[in-house]
Amino acid sequence: MIDYNVNDHWSEGTPAWLPSLVSSLDRRHGSSSVLPLTVIVSEIVEWVRLASGAEAWSPKPNRTSLRLDLEQSIAALGPALRTQVTGPLAAFEAAFAALAGSPRTTLMQAPGTRSAAVWFDVTMTAATILAALETDEAVRATWDDLVAVAKDRTLSGREYRPIAELLFDQLTRRGHHAEGIFSGLVSIMGFGRDPDDIPMGEKDTPAEERLEKARDFVGSPAEQEPIVVWIGFKGRIHADFEAGNVMFRDARWAVPNAEPGRFEFPHKEELWEIVQYGHSFRVAKMVDEESDVDTIVRVDLGITKAAGAVEKARAIVDTILSVSIHRVGGVRPRLAEYHVLRSGRNAGGGHHAVHRQTGFPDDTYGAGITSEAVAEQGPRIAEALAREELPQFLAAAIDVQTAADHPFSRDMALRKPSEADISSVIPLSDRVVQHVATHAAMKPDDLFALLNERWAHARWLGDLQTAAHMCLLGGAGHTELLTELTRKRVSDRPKQPWLLFLADRADDFLSLCRIEHERNWIERMFASLSDHAIYTALMAEYTSEGAVLDARRRRARNALVHGNPVTFAVIESVRGYAQFASSTSLYIALEAFVDVTDPRVALAERTDEFIAMQAGKDAATYWRERVAADGWPLP
Repeated sequence: MIDYNVNDHWSEGTPAWLPSLVSSLDRRHGSSSVLPLTVIVSEIVEWVRLASGAEAWSPKPNRTSLRLDLEQSIAALGPALRTQVTGPLAAFEAAFAALAGSPRTTLMQAPGTRSAAVWFDVTMTAATILAALETDEAVRATWDDLVAVAKDRTLSGREYRPIAELLFDQLTRRGHHAEGIFSGLVSIMGFGRDPDDIPMGEKDTPAEERLEKARDFVGSPAEQEPIVVWIGFKGRIHADFEAGNVMFRDARWAVPNAEPGRFEFPHKEELWEIVQYGHSFRVAKMVDEESDVDTIVRVDLGITKAAGAVEKARAIVDTILSVSIHRVGGVRPRLAEYHVLRSGRNAGGGHHAVHRQTGFPDDTYGAGITSEAVAEQGPRIAEALAREELPQFLAAAIDVQTAADHPFSRDMALRKPSEADISSVIPLSDRVVQHVATHAAMKPDDLFALLNERWAHARWLGDLQTAAHMCLLGGAGHTELLTELTRKRVSDRPKQPWLLFLADRADDFLSLCRIEHERNWIERMFASLSDHAIYTALMAEYTSEGAVLDARRRRARNALVHGNPVTFAVIESVRGYAQFASSTSLYIALEAFVDVTDPRVALAERTDEFIAMQAGKDAATYWRERVAADGWPLP
């Protein structure tokens, strides 16, 4: 931009500082090692909110590093901005110094349980200084500092860089497209034009008038207006629904029918605004053609600022996809295209390169799983997200769980998970539980204890599924019975509860079993459905196993994080337990968010089935009585 437009156009008599100021707005020639004050303050806030464990605030090197970064950022401030934010900045410095000098008992407090006043003081003073840095006056003060640096011809240490980067971040946080604002400043200062003028030639505008116009321009607030984002994905999701602020549509149907005069559907006019010229959201018209997008998603962000709209919309859709795929499985569709509508008018968009993945080619089965998952989970999640933003710690837990799931997903089916992939499950699952604990205002150890209490019954249910599966592997010759039981086992509309079905048909399952070395174990598992004494004995075994696995998981996590010795066999042995802990805690916390209930209460609750069986009732009896009283399906 600047290299081409400003390099050699200056007329004689132009003050030397003016080309220097304009070229300082070019961010393509490196960056400063000094963090903008807005960035380091936000970093400290994130550490207060999220960082936990013995390796977070307690070690002095971490606190020293944050202090050095803060001091460096403050030292790089120009005099105009320093004067503008003196009070809030001094308050934040004092609050951070008090926290950094706190006793170890305070620094070891986990997020969500940090009751000491120093934590609150840092958060509040940080919010105050960040708000002060985002005001019109603060942005103009930073611009004044950048102008002053350009005018001081004695400076030779690239002092402009941290100031320009702080200005860029301030503009971004105010909801501007910062690159566009910098381009507008070049137009004003370099050519004497208004930001929206046709970029041709230089106007005879005095330097001081240019400065005044630039100062007004850079301090103008971002406009708020109705913003809608349309996102196109490669990967077909057979789920057409609108819930909350989100709408999913099959692109192959919606795009052709967006043309006026064809089938009506919600928001058709918006889609036509995007696709009318045939260059966007292109879909196949012939059988041998390939569509650019298979699924389109509309996200209504309401009245807001356009900057960051695509990222906000992606975060909403990613939450729906991540939760749905984590619970059920499937193939993740890949972002291919997006378009932003401002006040109903197309404001531009972009494309992403979509590469072949390491999953099955043309994975229609995986796409079907995804479609069912999104159709089932999507509307509830979309309604919840329309009600309120996803809480920070819950969002962090979803991100970590998605990272842990990815190496084992259908998207990576043609790539064998490495030892590193499997090993990463242990610390990542631990982090998920920590985030959920913080979301629920609990200590992580207390949540792990509650999850361990759930392990025995969950393991019993899982083993029953395994036992039934072993009986249905085939080879028995009873093809009609095998087909019947298989269909009823996987039916999405069962005629009775799963455990009652298994108890009633246990003999039929056993008649199909050909894994003789497991027969005694399978018989015992089936018997536990109707014999509470056997169930109780199994619970004792599973409880003992859970205590061992939890201790082993902690040891393995410590070894992986701190570099202590641990064998891969040990890691593999606790992978299932670690996945149980993270998946269970995240599932319950998400359900509490969707249902607007207290996550702490939800995590401590137990199912009616579990309570009844702990009180001495066997599973078959419980479910017969429950169905007799409430009917089936349950209300």
